[in-house]
Amino acid sequence: MVEQYSGRNFELVAVAVDAQGASKPRPFMEQAGATFTCVVDAENLLSKTFGFKAVPNGIFVDESGIVVHQQFGGFDIRKPETLELVEAWLTSGATAGAESSGYALIDPRVQVLFRDGLALLRSGEEGAALAKWREASVIDPDNYVVHKQLWSIESPERFYRGKVDMDWQRQQLARGL
Repeated sequence: MVEQYSGRNFELVAVAVDAQGASKPRPFMEQAGATFTCVVDAENLLSKTFGFKAVPNGIFVDESGIVVHQQFGGFDIRKPETLELVEAWLTSGATAGAESSGYALIDPRVQVLFRDGLALLRSGEEGAALAKWREASVIDPDNYVVHKQLWSIESPERFYRGKVDMDWQRQQLARGL
């Protein structure tokens, strides 16, 4: 899709939210043959800024830097309605009929626990980092971003060895883990 719109005033940027850094999402971008920029938000700053608790997300920013549309959780370009929305915005700048979705602001305690867990992980204290993130997930059990950090360290085979196991993740959420 990116190539289809080359030459226009358009740039696609993917953001992976992964506390373990760029080495984790890189193989997926390479395997997909991505021709667009992918950055890693290891500190979960976008979640703090926009208040989302799940991924994937779609945020449309116009040439003036104004957010004109946001969809948090479930943004999938393979869905016909999502593709239509993207194409309409790219061809006419319109997002008419699309509802922006979002979440309430994330509890500041969760933000602090995420940041503290990240610092512990970076200093080699994985167990202590996981404890902070477990505490954050108790405060905000709907925060998938926090869950993903826990799960990806505890069960890396579900995330980093082949296809991401979305069924397993749904099972974990249903079990309240």
